Amino acid sequence: MTSTSRLSLKGIAERRAITEAVVVPMLQGIRDRTVCSTYERLEPDAASRVYTLLSPDTASFRMSSAETKLIPHSTNLQNMAKKVSKIDPLYRVRDIFIPDEGYTFVACDYKGAEALLRGAYSDDWAFVDKLLQGADVHTELGCFLFGVDKITPLQRDITKTIAYASQYRATIRTITLNLNKEADATGIYFSESDVAALHKKLLQMHPLERWWELTRLELEKNKGILTNCFGYRRKFHDPEPDNQLKDGLSFYPQSSIACLMNRALPLVHAWLEQADQVDAQLLLQIHDELLFQCRPECVTDLVRVVTPKMEHPFPIHGRTLAVPVEWKQGPSWGFMKEFNHKEMV
Repeated sequence: MTSTSRLSLKGIAERRAITEAVVVPMLQGIRDRTVCSTYERLEPDAASRVYTLLSPDTASFRMSSAETKLIPHSTNLQNMAKKVSKIDPLYRVRDIFIPDEGYTFVACDYKGAEALLRGAYSDDWAFVDKLLQGADVHTELGCFLFGVDKITPLQRDITKTIAYASQYRATIRTITLNLNKEADATGIYFSESDVAALHKKLLQMHPLERWWELTRLELEKNKGILTNCFGYRRKFHDPEPDNQLKDGLSFYPQSSIACLMNRALPLVHAWLEQADQVDAQLLLQIHDELLFQCRPECVTDLVRVVTPKMEHPFPIHGRTLAVPVEWKQGPSWGFMKEFNHKEMV
């Protein structure tokens, strides 16, 4: 015997009206204020340039970007909107960053680094191997979550949001809130029961619960200290065990990416200083990405030398892993297309 709950059509209509009248404009206003403040703090000098201060002062040892009184016309350049630019041309802040005349922008970033390292740290090597072979794991997972043979781009984005939040043991409520932040743009509103059902299916594919438990035991054993595969140690001070565990889980992959980048960055910079035949400049590091401006005829040399410096193999859980990179090129920071670099290396 089963029971069902009836839906009030009047109630649904009333709540939709409230959402459209209150929630949607509120979300729009938050984004508008954010992008306005971004444009306001971009004050270029006489040469049309802006600057930033990079500093390894984050908990994961990643570089942070900030304004500094020591450098005029400086600001945080790592938080230029990217994802939200899909919603409205007004938000395409990165489009206004262009290279010098005769140059092109070229970017190199770690491909799926966080997912790869999460898989390695959780001993989900089947997942790691799929990623390294180029499989579209988000589409595969999305088809499983939604019970279909083919998913839409929107369903794929939803799958990624759930997967990334889940790997760090986010609560169902937190995942639901993250999904519903874009409800005005996607037209889809999730209930916590909807998300709980999808989350349960995700855990059938990935052994995250075992990783969570092992990390919790490690924190208890070492009195709140974790060490990543590069030997970088961090002490977690949050007195709440659940918060400490979430911080610890994100620490492993994020600090490992930082260690990889911090190793590659000085090597790339030193090579560019000595490479007389390659007309290229390293402009910015954005988390797991390096942004260059380069003469078009020098792109091949840049790719050939930088790629192996970024793809440095390292040991983790008894195996050797090298996180691959991908390259993009374009006339502005906001308009860059990926290209096949493997034949250049």
